[in-house]
Amino acid sequence: MYILKSGWLRTSASTLGARSSIWLGTEQISPYGRELSSTMGAGNELVELYDGLSVLYSSLPEATELEWKRAVKSVLYGGELLAEEVSCYGEQQNKRNHKKRKEYVRRYGDGSRITDFSAITVAEPRPQDRQYVPPGAVIPVAPESGEVLPVHVSTNEVDRAISLLAEFPAEPAADRPGDGVDVLLDPARVRRARENTGQGSGGDAVTVLFVSDTHLGYENRAVTGRGKTVSWISEVSSTDAFTRIVTIAIEQDVDAVIHTGDIVDHEVDQETLDNAAARLELLSKVGIPVYCIIGSHDRDSYAPQHANSKNGIAWLQQQVRKGTLVELSTSPTPVAGGPLDAYGIPAGNTGIDDVAKFKPLGWEPSDMQFGSSSPEPNVLCLHDGVTPYRDRSTADIDLDQLLSRSGVSFDCVLIGDEHRPKDDDFDNGYSFQARDGTPVLYTGPAIRISEPYRDHESFVTELTFAADGVSTTQHSV
Repeated sequence: MYILKSGWLRTSASTLGARSSIWLGTEQISPYGRELSSTMGAGNELVELYDGLSVLYSSLPEATELEWKRAVKSVLYGGELLAEEVSCYGEQQNKRNHKKRKEYVRRYGDGSRITDFSAITVAEPRPQDRQYVPPGAVIPVAPESGEVLPVHVSTNEVDRAISLLAEFPAEPAADRPGDGVDVLLDPARVRRARENTGQGSGGDAVTVLFVSDTHLGYENRAVTGRGKTVSWISEVSSTDAFTRIVTIAIEQDVDAVIHTGDIVDHEVDQETLDNAAARLELLSKVGIPVYCIIGSHDRDSYAPQHANSKNGIAWLQQQVRKGTLVELSTSPTPVAGGPLDAYGIPAGNTGIDDVAKFKPLGWEPSDMQFGSSSPEPNVLCLHDGVTPYRDRSTADIDLDQLLSRSGVSFDCVLIGDEHRPKDDDFDNGYSFQARDGTPVLYTGPAIRISEPYRDHESFVTELTFAADGVSTTQHSV
């Protein structure tokens, strides 16, 4: 762990979907002191959620906020507040739990509704809601916040209610697998709800999802024979990883994504590019911009050698024109409108539009002229072998020289390219310090494409830039 110029660096590991309620023996207690049902995962999550939300929906009073009614109805039966591509729980019941509910209710209920829940957390309704709910009925509890879903919702409460409903899975566990959809409710509405309730980034803090080396199309190496491969390549899906990254960005409600290069592999197929484009479109729709520099594999994708491969650079240019990607340069780019400014130098100092004109240009610290910075936080992104990750004999760039000549006081440097933590140290090998104290951060490849990751998960890193420094949180991919 290293100390930032601004005073500190906080680190923590994170997995999505953790419950905030507290286990006491075999019972569970909510943050509000209500006793919750035991949730050991033995039952069918989909049928229990469908049943619990059905009780909630049938209990909604006439005076409850109309949008809350639409939200619950959308989840149960379909409607405008569902996210794209997700099926409502009722449709999933038919496809994934064929004829399951009646049998389940007979076995674990009173014949009309479930009374013995084992796959989800439920609780008695809030005191102010008990008059609307049938005697003895319980209501599902939001899995992350530990709050029971409300019944009577006023206009002032609807944003909080929608935020709670959005915590539930898009495809609960059931007899049959789902389609791999991760987001339940319309991301734009959820983002607005969380901002309105203070759950989004507040004040001057900026949150960024730091991503590197997604290598879209990596699994094609097994077909093309071009490039080294890991022995577990059959387990690698760059498309699934990219989809997961987008889901993390939306669920964590970050302000932006920053990608430090090797977005695509040197041989990438059209289907992989189409899937990635759809995910970038989704981020654009929910207001999460993606900033990038390109790496050496991005550059090589300009001239693929396999018949089924596409020009990755042409695809990247198209994304920049559409606005779903923003390429960083040596001039400051305000991230999500500020206050954070980002700078970037692509691998070999060859940008997306330069690949067709130049071979890698190569560069030295003395070549770089950075645009004037604002007094706000500044971050530099690189995709070349740099110190202090490498020693000076093997590094492409001496970072100390670059920083001393830059004229910009960077709050941190984000690097790509390397496919392993320094010295294979998974505890301390992702953060370093330049000679002047500037923190240098790496997040590793977003897919498991090097030997050190045989037994370790790949991850992306959430960075929060605030007045008192930068904190980091890892999210497994």
